Amino acid sequence: MSADQQTAVETGVETVVEVRKLLNTIDSVVLHRDLDFEVRAGEVMTLVGGSGSGKTQLVRVILGLKQPSAGIVRVFGVSWNDPNYRRVRAARERMGMLFQNGALYSAFTVYQNVAFPLRERGGLDEDAIRAIVFAKLAQVELEPAHADLLPANLSGGMVKRVSLARALALSPELLILDEPTAGLDPDRSDAFVRLIKRMRSEYQFAVLMVTHDLDTLHDLSDRVSVLADQHIIACGTIEEVRKVPHRFIENFFGGERGRRAFTSA
Repeated sequence: MSADQQTAVETGVETVVEVRKLLNTIDSVVLHRDLDFEVRAGEVMTLVGGSGSGKTQLVRVILGLKQPSAGIVRVFGVSWNDPNYRRVRAARERMGMLFQNGALYSAFTVYQNVAFPLRERGGLDEDAIRAIVFAKLAQVELEPAHADLLPANLSGGMVKRVSLARALALSPELLILDEPTAGLDPDRSDAFVRLIKRMRSEYQFAVLMVTHDLDTLHDLSDRVSVLADQHIIACGTIEEVRKVPHRFIENFFGGERGRRAFTSA
């Protein structure tokens, strides 16, 4: 048992995502070196970093979509290299992903998009799938009438809500949000943040969020990890991270937008 795992046992805090000593490369170019990162059960962990810092590539490694060059990656205690296929699949089904642009299937209706992960998992008849789909749509404040619409007929805010309903279809314990409020106007962005807050309160899932939006970060985050110089240079509460002397942190949190977002911090 690692020191971090021992601490988790002693404090009763479960580590949902564990990344240790990660070496991540693309075509021999090193993106991450000696990177440590974790997400705890029930928390909102926000990952920030400059353009080119590798935030998306780190998420891909956590999702098991990319094999790192070295290091340990575990989600719910399971390595994606585990030879037990059932254990790996069970861990994947405990995760939900909301992509930045929604990534809805354009030829599928809203209903078919939300039903997709349920059909992929199998074991449910159509009546059960239908009940879950409409329950998830209701949870994200969409009406049954929206179920027959195609993505092309949805507003940006509705695309985000349908994508969230799909991400929550399997009732995940970890929700990954990639720029969840990108492309939304301030009112829709605020409404989406309120929706995430409400659903977290009701279902107590953990969230790993990638965002550059300081208002969203301020409103949702329990902890923040800063990715720069190929590894996590700071991790803690917003107040703790803002005190770390580093050029990216000073520019990101200390500019006009940062001062405006954290005037109450």
